[in-house]
Amino acid sequence: MAFPVFIINGFLDSGKTTFIIDTLKNDGFYKQGNTLLLVCEEGEVEYDKKELESYNVQVEIFDEIDDFSAEKLYELTEQYHPDRIVIETNTMWDQSKVKFPSTFQVAQIVSFIDFSTFGVYYNNMRQMFVDNLRFADLVVINRCDNPEDLAEYQTSLKLINGNAQWIAMNSKGEVQEAFESPLPYDIESDIIKVENEHYARWYIDTFDHKERYNGKTVEFNALMLRSRKLPKGTGVVGRYALTCCDKDMQFYGHLCIINNEYKIKSKTWVKIVALIKYEYSEEYEEEEVVLYPISIEKINEIEEPILNLR
Repeated sequence: MAFPVFIINGFLDSGKTTFIIDTLKNDGFYKQGNTLLLVCEEGEVEYDKKELESYNVQVEIFDEIDDFSAEKLYELTEQYHPDRIVIETNTMWDQSKVKFPSTFQVAQIVSFIDFSTFGVYYNNMRQMFVDNLRFADLVVINRCDNPEDLAEYQTSLKLINGNAQWIAMNSKGEVQEAFESPLPYDIESDIIKVENEHYARWYIDTFDHKERYNGKTVEFNALMLRSRKLPKGTGVVGRYALTCCDKDMQFYGHLCIINNEYKIKSKTWVKIVALIKYEYSEEYEEEEVVLYPISIEKINEIEEPILNLR
């Protein structure tokens, strides 16, 4: 039997426990069967085990990562026969040592960020911060009374995880979409000119808002990479970015159709004007950006070639 697993993570006192309790007490949740709650970190808000039993919830608390073994988790499912499993993680644990039984199937990962302590973790514990968000389906930025304060972090956060839904929750528990700041370029222009410092924002937006770009023309500076692993007559144009540490450098770019007239070698900096089209990718099983160049001009390496998102 497979058990759907809901993982709730975030740093201490970011709002995980309150969210879990509210969810477990929701009619649409507890009336759908029994829940096994696995708690790996206890904060200021505590669980009332007896109260939660009335909501069809059994609670097991783990103080040490060594106790949180696949064998122990399997035993608990045999003991309680839950319909679902909710796990409140401990961000300070070495997650590479956490192993689930084969019967555990992750259904959703929700990550919490306390905006009042955001800067401390973001600036001083970047790797742990990134690991906390990288695979989340939903990211809740808690205690954020002014979502406009998130604007300066929008690009770096969405490059960490562009697939997640990001929401901001204020001190009253009211929620809204986290990122709504204006675009730094003219989307209605005949040629959308993306400055070097705005490349990452444009790159992310091409995934979030396909309707804005399909059939439009764009101009930007980028690095051209070519490889035998790519389809013949193509390359990828984009930028390298540091999302965490020096070892965590990734290339963010789009596929580009290179006509025979363009003799562009790999790792060449170019200014490209191209038509944007969205075409189905069998590899990713969805529509992806494909650039059809109108012009490609070789240029010198730009002043700040690496997008530093740290």
